Amino acid sequence: MQTHQSTPPFAADEPAPKRTKRPRAAQACDRCRTKKYKCDEQYPCSHCKKSQLNCVYQGNYRERESNRSASYVTDLEKKVEELASRLRNAEARVTASPQSTKLPVTQPPAPTGIETTPCSMPRTGSTPQEPAKLPGDTTHEESAESADDEIKELNHHTNGIEFYGSTSSAAIIGHLKKAREPKSHEEPYPRPSDFSLISTLHNPSFSPSYATGPTAAIEQQNYYFDQAHVFMNGYFENIHFIHPFIDKEDFLLRANDLWFNRSHTPEPSFVALYLSVLSFGALVRVWDEDKLAGLGRFEWSRKLFGEAQAYLNYLRFSNDLETVQCLYMMAKICQNELNPNLAYMYLGLAVRTCLSAGFNREVECPKDPRSSWISKTWWGMFSLEIEMSFSVGRPDTLGMDEYHNRAIPDRDDTEYAIIPWMIDFAQIIRRVSVQIYHSRITLQEKLQLALQIEMEMDRWLARLPERIKPDIGAYRLSRSALRDPKWARRQRLVLAIRYYNVKMLLFRPFLSHFTRKLRHPPNELEETIAKCLDAAMKTIEVIHDIYRVHTFFRCWWYNTTYVMFATSTLLLPMSKLGMCADTMPLLRSVEMGVEILESMDESVVARKSVEIIRQYLRDFRASGAQQPASGPGDGTEEVPASTEAGVGQGFEIPEWAYGFGFPDYSFDGIARLFDDIGGLPMLDGD
Repeated sequence: MQTHQSTPPFAADEPAPKRTKRPRAAQACDRCRTKKYKCDEQYPCSHCKKSQLNCVYQGNYRERESNRSASYVTDLEKKVEELASRLRNAEARVTASPQSTKLPVTQPPAPTGIETTPCSMPRTGSTPQEPAKLPGDTTHEESAESADDEIKELNHHTNGIEFYGSTSSAAIIGHLKKAREPKSHEEPYPRPSDFSLISTLHNPSFSPSYATGPTAAIEQQNYYFDQAHVFMNGYFENIHFIHPFIDKEDFLLRANDLWFNRSHTPEPSFVALYLSVLSFGALVRVWDEDKLAGLGRFEWSRKLFGEAQAYLNYLRFSNDLETVQCLYMMAKICQNELNPNLAYMYLGLAVRTCLSAGFNREVECPKDPRSSWISKTWWGMFSLEIEMSFSVGRPDTLGMDEYHNRAIPDRDDTEYAIIPWMIDFAQIIRRVSVQIYHSRITLQEKLQLALQIEMEMDRWLARLPERIKPDIGAYRLSRSALRDPKWARRQRLVLAIRYYNVKMLLFRPFLSHFTRKLRHPPNELEETIAKCLDAAMKTIEVIHDIYRVHTFFRCWWYNTTYVMFATSTLLLPMSKLGMCADTMPLLRSVEMGVEILESMDESVVARKSVEIIRQYLRDFRASGAQQPASGPGDGTEEVPASTEAGVGQGFEIPEWAYGFGFPDYSFDGIARLFDDIGGLPMLDGD
């Protein structure tokens, strides 16, 4: 039997496999590279170790490799994150620059009369991540300062939680209270419900009706024909010019159909709009009489508001233009009733209704005869949504601007031209919100951005049409304005107030930073603090001048918010610096604010605001009387520097602080007032 031999590993005719070649050293030491040795890349390598020579790698590579540790890797990751953060900020600045941005703020009107949609703000990702904190990095510190101003409390009148961000008037009032409280004295437990600032600032007398449907009483009253013309005129000849997107002629024709029963089945959405216009007109008109048909201003306005709400409930989310405009009216009524939470909610419903109906889009469909009014309504909502959201420190609900391709109204010489200019300004406001109040950047970077935004505001101001350009700074009227139409005069006044208000908010974080740190600021920061205080004083001065001439403006109750915000801004440094000889101009501005609020004594909010500010002034003068004075005893005498200690603060005012023009009265009085804030019926009844 033949024996089979095992097969050899390799056949005789197959070549033997080559020996695996050792890979070339990725980084040979200097001696092996010179001698052409095969370096094993160890440290020291085998050749240098055998020769007892110092093993050196080019650029000390091996030493760095050997020293790599977990902490070293962590440091590298931090540096990568820091560089990535700087890159994102640089990209944001490039995107927002006049050369690259699509914002209508910096572009001339389109030659065809149709504006391009403003681009959305830079977005760096859908989910922001917490950047690693580097040594000396103050980014987190600045972000925390902004977050500290935010308020989230239970409103015990509505049993609902309300949030107000750092750009809201509620937040700055809360910050004022915190400013004089040493952290060591902070209570370790939440404050009792009686101390809820949101509950205190709520107006329980304004409680919208939530009826389930329309009532027959409205038809029986012939849709309030006897009072309707008065209330409609109070709206259309007044605040309508600021957001002019209701077709007055069409509105009056359809109102006549209601009064004379020309339509047996009137559209519920128009009836809702009609009632909301009457409600708003009753609220903001000048009342030369105490009552009409037995009811006063607020009684009429709130009655009509409740009935408009009843029709909205009956409609159940109707997607038509009248419903959108009614929701806008409801938001503005709430804003002037000084209920910012309800105003934000109603306007949010209006925006969502527009989006669901496609009013923000140019769609190929049969031409809508009211297309121009849809455009005016949508873009008016757009700017108002950004402004109102900013005023309460909340995000707007508009989404990315690329969604909105509806044609913007022309920049012509009519009353409707304010709409595209307010779109421009709203984009600036959004930049202030996103890049100044909600960005994770250092204070110095934020300062540079703020100065850029200020330049953008000034460019916007310079480009405004002459008819509506406010009389601000270098932009003095070079022509007679006596023959300007009513709408131009109204718009010019409002644009001036909004300009100063946003400028004050733009620089307020730097004032807040100063009051927290109380250190000598660099020159640039010192200038921004001065700009913030100047804008606050100008806000009060402009409103005061308007009130002296225009009686109707005293019925725009939302001005209370502007005045209180400016006054609170002026009081913020007072809480830290106390009395100062160079601060009388700010004191005069505060007293001017009191005079404004006293002229609106019909509003319970204005009355309570006066009480709060007067408490400041009483405590200031009482504290000043205890100080040695060199001037006449008139309550406004100068105080020698040797005695200018912060009243109740326990520290001396730094010498460098005298140049700021800070107020010269203490903060103790208002602080004590806020200690018992729960006992103040701030808005109880009218």
